[in-house]
Amino acid sequence: MYSDSAYTDYNCEDDLEITDQIFLKVMRKKNSKRPDKPWNQYIKQHIRHYIETVFSSITRLFPKSIHAVTYQGFLLKIEAFIFAFTLKQAFIE
Repeated sequence: MYSDSAYTDYNCEDDLEITDQIFLKVMRKKNSKRPDKPWNQYIKQHIRHYIETVFSSITRLFPKSIHAVTYQGFLLKIEAFIFAFTLKQAFIE
């Protein structure tokens, strides 16, 4: 599972690996106590770039603010925006 560099709880990272077989691939900061090897850093950076590109293309369709009265209404609007993005990607591009 890929994670942001803000997440640097090494104990939790180790516990997830031991108990649940979840291996976090954290983008390490420069002053990290567990630095990555250069090839791991390159792979993580490449995947992070792809994820951020997709996320920015989805959020580009969102309005500046989403008005919803309930949590379910908010989720419905988010789902509709993601569905619209999927249709646009499938049929237009």
